[in-house]
Amino acid sequence: MNVKKVKELIKLFKDEELTKLKIEEKGMKIHIEKGGVVQSSTAVDEQTSDETAQNKSGKIEIKAPQVGTFYMQKEEGSDENFVDEGDTVQKGDQVGIIEAMKVFNDVHSDHSGVIEEILVENGDTVEYDQVLMTVRKEGE
Repeated sequence: MNVKKVKELIKLFKDEELTKLKIEEKGMKIHIEKGGVVQSSTAVDEQTSDETAQNKSGKIEIKAPQVGTFYMQKEEGSDENFVDEGDTVQKGDQVGIIEAMKVFNDVHSDHSGVIEEILVENGDTVEYDQVLMTVRKEGE
């Protein structure tokens, strides 16, 4: 992650009057909280990430990879969503978009299964690591 991107994140943090911001990208973690900034560089353990993505009920959580506005609709003004509750998704399928600072970033499912529950609405502001939807693994 370059210095320019870190500065953009700090500006977003201030402009959106956030109290906490956590970002993980390519093995780099940045954690910013109101009243102080903490930065650390650590390798992200993929196995640990997979284990924490599955909540106690056995459902897998799809979480927001960043702060921004979450969109479920494929096109503005359209009624067609990327996914709806009950839809089957494959690992890598797009389930939505998060817009931050006029940049649109795709949100993908990290696991195959059935969309069990969608916890956010189209156009909601989401926080980093907020659960967007839950997935039930196929065959469970």
